Amino acid sequence: MKTNKKGMTLVECIIAMAVFAIATTGFTMVATTCMKAQAKASRRMTATNNQTTNLEHFSSYSKVLDPEYCNVKPMSTGINKFKMTFDFGTVKVENDDIYGYRSVLDPSSPDGVFELSFFSAAEQVDLAEGEYWITLYNNSSSQHTWDINCAVPGDSQVFEFFNNEHDNSIQQALPRHIWAPNGGYMKFGFKQRTPGVGDLSSCLQITDVDANPPVTYHVGLSSDNLISEDKNYCAIYFDDGEFKSAKKFEEDHKDPDE
Repeated sequence: MKTNKKGMTLVECIIAMAVFAIATTGFTMVATTCMKAQAKASRRMTATNNQTTNLEHFSSYSKVLDPEYCNVKPMSTGINKFKMTFDFGTVKVENDDIYGYRSVLDPSSPDGVFELSFFSAAEQVDLAEGEYWITLYNNSSSQHTWDINCAVPGDSQVFEFFNNEHDNSIQQALPRHIWAPNGGYMKFGFKQRTPGVGDLSSCLQITDVDANPPVTYHVGLSSDNLISEDKNYCAIYFDDGEFKSAKKFEEDHKDPDE
């Protein structure tokens, strides 16, 4: 009996290796493309989540606003102010204190195609030298009524208040206002009439008229005092019976496990 011991020829081996190489190359290219697509999708999702978080911070003022960091720009030119109407059938509510914004990721980023448009009650204020935009929070569990003025002893009327439209008719005292407990806040502008002139170490006088007798606090805007400045946007928190900077407030409420 004869046995066929014939194997693969050299040509057949070369052909088989070529086919295997082509198949492997194709698989590798497909796998590489899938990995790149997955990485791009992950980057885009991360960027979108970060941008959403920034917009939440912008809208709620839970952190000091930095428009450049959030890439937030007015939705339109001019005063960028819109009027919104809410029709509840028998009652129609109008709000003409709404601002429109658009948020775009870094244009230099390959994921810069994302653009979000939104409305917010938060207004952007262009600040010049010597001007400060302040958000004052009441983080205590009780309501407070505060009178705020800048007519501190020794002040030769070098300071004044202004609103988001830079109207300084309020002058050296703000209207009496009630701050709700657990996060009630108010925003206002404060400036040196002449940039660089005036002591910022205790330039705000805040009087708690609910206390008996009323209690007066002297709050400063200097960087080594109570308020941490970032492009002249400032946040003050009333917490544990004292006024604190955003930095000190966050430190006092930091999770010890972090």
